[in-house]
Amino acid sequence: MSRCLLLSATLTLALTLLTFCGGGKPPPSRSAHPRTSPSSVRITMDALHQLGGVPAGWQLTPLPGDVEGGRRTFQDLGCASCHKVAGESFAGEATRGPGPELTGMGSHHPPAYFVEAILNPDAVLVDGPGYASADGHSAMPTYPDLTVTQLEDLVAYLESLTSGDPLAGQTMAGSAGAPGHPPGLAARPKPPANGARCFFVQSYDVRDGKVQEFEDWFQRDGVKRFQDLDGLIGIDTYVDGTRPSQMLTTVFSFRDDAALNAFMTAHDPGTAALGSEFDAFVGPHDHKIFRTLPVYRVPALSIPEKQPQTSLR
Repeated sequence: MSRCLLLSATLTLALTLLTFCGGGKPPPSRSAHPRTSPSSVRITMDALHQLGGVPAGWQLTPLPGDVEGGRRTFQDLGCASCHKVAGESFAGEATRGPGPELTGMGSHHPPAYFVEAILNPDAVLVDGPGYASADGHSAMPTYPDLTVTQLEDLVAYLESLTSGDPLAGQTMAGSAGAPGHPPGLAARPKPPANGARCFFVQSYDVRDGKVQEFEDWFQRDGVKRFQDLDGLIGIDTYVDGTRPSQMLTTVFSFRDDAALNAFMTAHDPGTAALGSEFDAFVGPHDHKIFRTLPVYRVPALSIPEKQPQTSLR
């Protein structure tokens, strides 16, 4: 074999080895945990558009990861050099930085929050010494080479940290008892219990000259047709004169996400017509979805209207 042929064969073998070895980089760790979604939402494209691009109750849902694989990734990335986890022992803990303690964090945040915190640390900046740099960025590093599998496993590990919680007794109730909601949702009186689990809200102005016609239509025709909708718990409309526009807000209370999705999908011609007739009386508006009742009266902070006193003379 000539020298050229030998060199060519050697280069071919080297390229083959590089191909199988991922270009010289070690292959990402793979866990045997099945990557299948525990649940799926089935919805038409028209319904997605009607709901503003996402199904009612939608949130980013990472696929189930492997806790042990996530713990290894936590160790390999050096996360323990900044974050403490009670009951765990990792290399590099002696140089721990200012990162928040993660003990019990699985009880405080949904999985999607962990995904964002890892992929985009600047999305939520914690006030406190060492958490943010002088230029206003998070002190937490980014991990551009993290694989999807590693991310899923790391989130699974963080979700598993539910014991030994240093913040026990301070979990925010939030909507539907879910942890990790903003303080504004937790630090408010409880809404009345009415059996509803999701709320579809729109704020609007009634078209000029249509107020009385709108009220007449709703009482004469709308009430009965809305009451016939399966899963609709109730409708409440409020006027807020402190707003410069869209002073009316209507809250549609639904039994669950499925009932709201069915209403918004409007495959039934009668339901679609009902929504169109309602919207014909109102101006431009947006649609918002809440997991807890957004507007309600608080009896404990209110005084009932006094009845006028009748004169005995």
